[in-house]
Amino acid sequence: MPEQVTGWSWLFRVAAGDFTVAAAVVATPRRVVVVDTLAGPAEAAAVAAFARERAAGGRLTVVLTHHHWDHAWGTAAFAGAEVVAQRQCPRLLAALLAGGAEDVPPPPPEGVPLPTMTFGDRLSLDDAQGSPVHLIHAPGHSEDSLVVFVPGERLLLAGDVVEWPLPSFSQRDGAEAWVATLRRLKQLPVTTVVPSHGPVGGKELIDATQRYVETVVEAVRAAKARGVGRGEVDLPVERAVAPGVEVGDAYRQVHAANLLWAWDDA
Repeated sequence: MPEQVTGWSWLFRVAAGDFTVAAAVVATPRRVVVVDTLAGPAEAAAVAAFARERAAGGRLTVVLTHHHWDHAWGTAAFAGAEVVAQRQCPRLLAALLAGGAEDVPPPPPEGVPLPTMTFGDRLSLDDAQGSPVHLIHAPGHSEDSLVVFVPGERLLLAGDVVEWPLPSFSQRDGAEAWVATLRRLKQLPVTTVVPSHGPVGGKELIDATQRYVETVVEAVRAAKARGVGRGEVDLPVERAVAPGVEVGDAYRQVHAANLLWAWDDA
């Protein structure tokens, strides 16, 4: 069963490798919006059935927060729906589908449809009854990352721009853009923040992600300037996450990879 987050929104959580990833359904009076399609059509089937039931023959829109496989591999489950993403997503998704990345599973046999509609900085999915859903380009985790802002619910669906207990670095030279994005998001009038990986919370989740990014980047740059070699940066994960947060093995591996990524970009 989905987890109801607000009056108009529900979450579906599934396992994707060592992590849990969420897809959301937002049902405004005239349109149902699905945010991300999980790791394959089988995983997305329950989301698609729930969304079509809520839409009741009305308009159904799928939004991809970015091109990564655990957010987009299930798009084939939404045949006939318009698929919206940031302008860079089709190119990045096509490259991912072409293969070659060791940590990316093969696409599902059903294939992965590319977005049918794209935008640059911002797109509003207007509702005739005054209940818009805003898509906002939010680079940092990836070049094509976007967030979904539902002002009527004071809700932010943050994709991987915000993550708990810590985010995964993937965009080259993305630290400054990421911090700028997080600062902008904190200006939005939201009370509920939903990351694709991690618990539902408030703006403290944005603060924690920003703290982590800034701490890692600053520490790695300083270490590299002192002549510390790649793979030798001594930054315990506890110094970068929110106080008192326990970090499991999977996210400790993410942290180790982030240190290498930051060293390469420093």
